[in-house]
Amino acid sequence: MKTSHLFLFVFGPLLCLAACLHPVQAQRNLSLSGRVSSSSETPNHAATLALDNDVQTYWESGAGERPWIAIRLPGATEITGFKLSFYPDGPPAEGFDFQYLLNGEWRTFHQTTGNEAEEVSIAFEKELLTDRVRLIATESRSLRIAELALWGQQYVDEGAGEVMPLLVNQSGYNLHRPKRFTAAGMADGTSFVILEKGTGREVFSGRIAGEKGDFSDFNPESNQEFLVASGDKRSFPFRIGPYWLERVSYRGMLDFMMGARHYVGNVSEKRILSFAWRDGDFFNWSMQSLVALYAANPAAFERMEVTGTYRANDSFPEDYRGLWGVLEPFSERTPDIVQLIHWDADVKVSQQLDHEMQKAELAHFLYAWPFLSRWLPRQNFDRVYAYARSVWTKASVSPHATSRYDLSPEHDLLARKTQLGSTKGEMPPGFSVIPNLMMYEVGKREGDPQAETYFDAAYRQLEWMIAHLDWEDPMTTKGQRMSEHLTMRAFAFFAQQYPDRHPPGLKAKVEEWAAWMVQRSDNLWDFRKYAEDEWTPPGWNETGNILGFPAAIFAANTILGKDHNLAPRLEEIAWAHVENAFGRNPTGRHFSFKGPEEVEGVDLGWYSRHKGGIGLLDELPFVFDGSPKNFHYPNQPEAGDLGWTEGWVQFNTAFNTSMAYLANYYTHLTYSENESGDLLIHLEAPLNFYPDQKEPVAVQLALPSGESMAVTLQETSPFSLVLEGIVEKNQSELRSGGQVLPIGDHSQVKVSYGHGFFEKSVWIPVK
Repeated sequence: MKTSHLFLFVFGPLLCLAACLHPVQAQRNLSLSGRVSSSSETPNHAATLALDNDVQTYWESGAGERPWIAIRLPGATEITGFKLSFYPDGPPAEGFDFQYLLNGEWRTFHQTTGNEAEEVSIAFEKELLTDRVRLIATESRSLRIAELALWGQQYVDEGAGEVMPLLVNQSGYNLHRPKRFTAAGMADGTSFVILEKGTGREVFSGRIAGEKGDFSDFNPESNQEFLVASGDKRSFPFRIGPYWLERVSYRGMLDFMMGARHYVGNVSEKRILSFAWRDGDFFNWSMQSLVALYAANPAAFERMEVTGTYRANDSFPEDYRGLWGVLEPFSERTPDIVQLIHWDADVKVSQQLDHEMQKAELAHFLYAWPFLSRWLPRQNFDRVYAYARSVWTKASVSPHATSRYDLSPEHDLLARKTQLGSTKGEMPPGFSVIPNLMMYEVGKREGDPQAETYFDAAYRQLEWMIAHLDWEDPMTTKGQRMSEHLTMRAFAFFAQQYPDRHPPGLKAKVEEWAAWMVQRSDNLWDFRKYAEDEWTPPGWNETGNILGFPAAIFAANTILGKDHNLAPRLEEIAWAHVENAFGRNPTGRHFSFKGPEEVEGVDLGWYSRHKGGIGLLDELPFVFDGSPKNFHYPNQPEAGDLGWTEGWVQFNTAFNTSMAYLANYYTHLTYSENESGDLLIHLEAPLNFYPDQKEPVAVQLALPSGESMAVTLQETSPFSLVLEGIVEKNQSELRSGGQVLPIGDHSQVKVSYGHGFFEKSVWIPVK
């Protein structure tokens, strides 16, 4: 018998030297605590019989296949070897591989060939640290195994550190939004209080239910820090503010994207699998995340300090020529977010990237042109539009525009897309719907007689999704990893923009999705699980899925309506995923290694960060490095720093998208009249970040003829969610801030905030 070991140390902490482990008990048979599955089984010889500690019973596979038997352990475990007993009545397997699951793929750790023995014992030279393994035969014939014993010890990471008994969003919560915490192991009915840090004064009380507590009704207008207490147990301190999440995130989100740009970011080195963004590949969704952010809350990004400048291509070495620069530069003082949008489009057109997902992103740029044109030259639109139209239906992809992760059978964006991607996240259902609907709007705007073909393609695609997507199958939801949000956003865009033209069954399909999401989130973390018996996609660093899931929820809730019976619970779940990223998770850690130094209020960052990698992202601000893995759930913090850790542009763009949809969901524009008959305009939007500062915003008041004036709104109080402005009105004109808008013959005026599909507007009668 010949054996060999393949030590894949490059894949990180799943393979760990004994020196970094702390055994908590003697060597034992781990199989007895595991769950078993197999390729097949015959009557009376189920796979469970290979794990029953009885050599008189056995598992027997079917014929005509490479049989396998897999064991899933309760958590990450140090496996030191295995013992395999074949049932004597039949020849043993001559060859078999012992494998473990990593990043969704089975990887071979030990190989055996030329075996003739009925009993095989293998002691590994180096421990294997994992939570699931399988044994697979190298031949396609029936296999009889009497017993498969895994030898090893439960794993405890001495560097895991003590986890707080009450787990909260370490940074803080938004006023008048869901606020929850987890109290693992605590009995229903146990009382808790919110304490004012420093004084110890009790300011709120409640009771724990389902190992969690809710203090959503606690909305203090205060700059104080608070903490949760129950008996002698305490949480980390936190703050509560009008738009706390936006306050601690918006600047970091842009700083990360500025630095992560390929060639011109904080690293100028050319990288593989990178186009506009380092380690961005073709499915990073950057353009649409940035356009959505700007469209949802433009004033917040226009008032930010401008940190970027245009970097000319000809100022770089010769081998950088042509990688960007086809689009003319933006004007001075262009907001950083618009600079990022310009960069993404420039690289795509300059390099003539024709992968279906790359060219689909250009539709977002073209659709957004009416609110980008203030900053960019018309040449930008013309070049992007001409290029997008020339390649939209091109079925092939150029070799330089794709990568090894490409699963697209063809690249014609008018074709119906029925391919379901893997857990890499490279092909989410419905990714072409919004781009085609945007091209339809652009075509109408530009007088394209073929504009309707884009709408027809989007309709056919959503029609197929309604008929064929099975929400019970996690590969249509959480299995799409950080790209999952594209699917539900496609439903929302169609429903909101074309309420009378969308395919039948749309709302019912979304209601079905919502019911599954609520069912899978019924746990102590309010965390949407991968499946009934699986918390996260097996083996994957799913950080971006958690960060992007709120976008899917807020998109769904715009279809269901806030009065729908599932909407409040979905809203809780959305915020719970933000809380998860900020420390309300089994590890008790924020997803960013540098969280404590970069994010206001964060106490404990992720265990580690990945140095180097394709993207060279570790030195950037606001990197989301890692998140709890399957073996940390439901509550195993002692597992510590296990599984792969590495920031990825795709994780940040998922968070960008969630922040855009969150802003849109909570933005409301209304008006009233005072006793004098003047207009009062009210805007609720994420704009009041600092209660001790005035943060005004301007909204546009426009006549049907196109004439307009800006109206400045101010916070109604230091901790208000709403800004308000007054417009003086008489029979002939409107006045605000020294500006005058003659009414003429018009009987109404439009006030708006936001852009495109996120615009909020209301028509106000003025006569």
